[in-house]
Amino acid sequence: MEMFKNKFFQFLSLVLMIVVIVFLIASISEKTQFQEDNLVSVSGTGEVYVTPDIGSVSFSVVTENRDVSVASDENATKMNDVIEYIKSESVESKDIKTSGYNISPRYEWNNDTGKRSLVGYEVTQTISVKIRDLSKVGTIISNATSKGANDVSSLSFVIDDDEEAKAQAKELAIENAKKKAEDLEKMLGIKMVRIVSYSEYSSDMLRATSYDYAVNESMKVASSIAPTIEVGENKVTSTVTITYSIK
Repeated sequence: MEMFKNKFFQFLSLVLMIVVIVFLIASISEKTQFQEDNLVSVSGTGEVYVTPDIGSVSFSVVTENRDVSVASDENATKMNDVIEYIKSESVESKDIKTSGYNISPRYEWNNDTGKRSLVGYEVTQTISVKIRDLSKVGTIISNATSKGANDVSSLSFVIDDDEEAKAQAKELAIENAKKKAEDLEKMLGIKMVRIVSYSEYSSDMLRATSYDYAVNESMKVASSIAPTIEVGENKVTSTVTITYSIK
């Protein structure tokens, strides 16, 4: 009988312990849910305008010939002349990169036979160039075409080292977000207790100039007048989001 009572009390103790644990878990979950529900997020944006210090532009040489080897040799000769000229303008080798090389057959449709026939090959070689002396951008574009480049595209201006500008933009963004949080405290009658989470995003809105310069076969000499290139300013933007717990 005594053994039965002991086992019964042990069973009751175990049940009571389980009930207490379930109650504590439920209380903690309810408290956590309450805390998660009492959050507010504010976003801030900061903008800084910086003058770019690098011009980036692509030069292509496109050649055609019935003989693929002749087209390739002619293309290589012209592109070598273009690169040699660009280097003579104090552009270093590290700032000249071959970004594309393509050989494509060219066909024409014959109405008499109802078939297409191979009429030649088109060879295209493209280099991407960084020009650090912005005063030379227009001159290099103009003279590179006279050396054989018959397609110029993707002209843009970028900031070589934008970390300082991004830091300034982020500081402005944080100030903007904090100001919004202070305004919310006054308008809603709440109190920002602590920061729960923080995220940020920065971008450099580069200035891209639409400049597509194609030289037709009939244009034996490119214009002797260098285009006027305006650099302008780039906008560096930072956006931050701060989440506060409130009471």
